[in-house]
Amino acid sequence: MTAASSFPFSTIDLIQVVPTLKRPTKFLLDKFFPNIKMSETEFVAIDVDVGLRRIAPFVSPLVQGRLVEQRRYQTNEYKPAYLKDKRAPDLRKPVMRQIGERIGGGVMSGAEREQANIAFEMADQIDMIDRRLEWMAASALRTGKVIVEGEGFPSELIDFGRDGQLTVALTGNNQWGVKANFNTAGRDVVPANSIEEWQTTLLRLSGAQATDLVFTTSAWKAFANDEKVFGAIFFPKQSDAGNVNVGPQIAPGAVYKGKWGQYDLWLYNEWFIDENGVEQPMLPDGTVLMSGSALMGVRAFGQILDPEFNYAALPYAPKTWVEKDPAQRIILMQSSPLVIPSRVNACLAATVCAPAGAN
Repeated sequence: MTAASSFPFSTIDLIQVVPTLKRPTKFLLDKFFPNIKMSETEFVAIDVDVGLRRIAPFVSPLVQGRLVEQRRYQTNEYKPAYLKDKRAPDLRKPVMRQIGERIGGGVMSGAEREQANIAFEMADQIDMIDRRLEWMAASALRTGKVIVEGEGFPSELIDFGRDGQLTVALTGNNQWGVKANFNTAGRDVVPANSIEEWQTTLLRLSGAQATDLVFTTSAWKAFANDEKVFGAIFFPKQSDAGNVNVGPQIAPGAVYKGKWGQYDLWLYNEWFIDENGVEQPMLPDGTVLMSGSALMGVRAFGQILDPEFNYAALPYAPKTWVEKDPAQRIILMQSSPLVIPSRVNACLAATVCAPAGAN
């Protein structure tokens, strides 16, 4: 083994620190759950205007007016999950070269290295919480539910009560991209019809007009091949080129693919590592989401059950301490989050085709 191979990088003279590109993206959170709500208790309450489509009653002008029930609202109460990320960093790091530091050390003191290491670990803890929130957002949008399970408490299903008509699974020849659905030009004739049907259902159940369609890879390919879609998308403007199809575009999180009718089109790609150490997609391939700002999504945070934070509600509650013997620094990050689709029927999720590579 050469001296160079004992270092964590392949070159001796480090030019720059190379950070990971696998940072969490928060497209679903930022797009559909932009509102922040803090609660001073363990529970979060959301008031929902029921808003039924009632019409005024016919009554003779010669009799008393008919008594009409006042407009109702309901209060939905949820208990956010609790997250605790506890770490015991390697005590040798403050005496070892930090990432990006000159080989041989000497640039940073031991105390400076420890501070840098704490900042590095806490940034990673925040990344993990943000990724969990994005996972919650994906689950709430796709199923209208979030399953919370972990050490110290049984599995709990948080059901936001979405109407079952808004969770769609196409099968057989009804799927997008099935050969039987192609016209003589080899283009699908299903996706546009599906979307108009779904928007009508969503409008009837919630009164909401969807403004965004979020696709996974296979679903996007099938959608873009629809005869009613092909050539009708207003692509993002590139300099002075106008409405030009600039070709495939894929980016971390979501990439804007253009405008089609009332809808902004998005291609979404994000992954996470599950409890078994297996990398999974946030949205299973073949999924389409239909929603918009009418969802009124909320990122809610409950109390931090810790007297050192005065039981306040905080998105991130970090603290650190040192055990005496043997000496060991401990880093703890706490949060009590839940993403809530306040107008839950303002979102539809559909499985429209098989994942890429499936038979």
